[in-house]
Amino acid sequence: MSYSINNLVNKSLSRRNLIKSLCGTGLLSVPQIQKVLAAQSGATPVRVLFVALQHGWGLSESSNRSMTGSGGDFAFPDGLDPFNAIADKATVVNGLLTLGEWGNNHDLSYADILTAAIRVESEGSAYDSQMPISELPSIDYLLEEDSGLPTFRFNARYRSWGVQHHPLSFDRNANVLPFYNSAYSAHQSLFAGLSNNPTQEVSAEDLREAQILNRVFSAIKAPANSQLSALNATEQQKLDRYLLAVDHVQSRQSAQTGFSGSQTLQSIPSDSQSSFDDIDSYLEMIRVGFANNMTTSAVLGIGDLIEIEDFHHTHAHNNTTQWWDTRRVYAQKIVNFINNLDSITDTDGNTLLDNTIVVLTGEVGDGNHGILEKGHICFGGGGGAINMGQLVQPFIETNRNNAKSYMREDINGQLQVQVRWSAQASSRTNADLLREIGNIAGLNLSE
Repeated sequence: MSYSINNLVNKSLSRRNLIKSLCGTGLLSVPQIQKVLAAQSGATPVRVLFVALQHGWGLSESSNRSMTGSGGDFAFPDGLDPFNAIADKATVVNGLLTLGEWGNNHDLSYADILTAAIRVESEGSAYDSQMPISELPSIDYLLEEDSGLPTFRFNARYRSWGVQHHPLSFDRNANVLPFYNSAYSAHQSLFAGLSNNPTQEVSAEDLREAQILNRVFSAIKAPANSQLSALNATEQQKLDRYLLAVDHVQSRQSAQTGFSGSQTLQSIPSDSQSSFDDIDSYLEMIRVGFANNMTTSAVLGIGDLIEIEDFHHTHAHNNTTQWWDTRRVYAQKIVNFINNLDSITDTDGNTLLDNTIVVLTGEVGDGNHGILEKGHICFGGGGGAINMGQLVQPFIETNRNNAKSYMREDINGQLQVQVRWSAQASSRTNADLLREIGNIAGLNLSE
């Protein structure tokens, strides 16, 4: 770059002129500028959160504990029993087929969770020698694109057998999108420049321009962050210096950013807290981010952080009582979060939960690598589009010969057999669920 980003700002430069300057230097294209400068429609948005739990939530064809009941009269199994307290706010889709191929499903499935785009025949690896890379964007990236607001992407040691931090999100160019690996770093980036004083007087125009500017800086930094890990040390240092320059410009505007909205964080994460405590901090930041329209989409990956000896093979693979006890702990955290959303009045008079969709998923359905009949647990009303309090069960084919007749379109548009060795197949896949959620949230997905 032949210019210094520090020269883009001076004391007399307004936010609006700064945005135009960023366009003139080539940091943002004209379409991007038009996107971030576009006035919000005023309609209350539907927020979407995906929570992926390592080894799944326990709803799968291989699980030793199952949902009971049907329709509007159902119950969660022991281990997910905290969800029974909010079952009237849940929609459980128990029977969606994800990848119908074996291999190491933990690794192959990561790239498929939010994209439904991994080739059926995928067996090789492309990321950290463990997993394929999606050639189509993830649903959270599409939501980010549509809203003009950055997706909150958080990670609490969500990992697999071979990779410490598995990515879940991809852009249109098969780039892995970055996520925060600690609640402290997430807070420093997303919230540290915002006031927690609800009485602070900030004009509507100042607030709107500050929000636009924050989105601009997010759009500038995201591509650079996504490329960091792929560069050599020298190039990384250059890119780091560029990102620091951008942060410097953004910090000079932080005093004008003002109050972030009516909801404030109940506590500030510390730089020494555990990954387990990070989960609560992440959920708290998502709550405030949704309520204050800082974002309309979020992704949270949760690893198995409760220390149990030989957890992976002895307990997860056998769905032992100890394994189910860990599901209960994570379920209670989600219950607390759902109740918090339900206590907040949104801009249209409904609760924040009424206008939110929370999707609980994972790379597999349970510790046995189950991917057939993999359950998805959803909470929220999706702006009135979802009839909460329902257990939905797509048709499951159990005849081995008939199961092989179920086809799934690969990325080239060619139909492939969904399953090769299993005797079961589902009439619906995770792609169907992602499409419906995206359309409820305002996208126009037809496939």
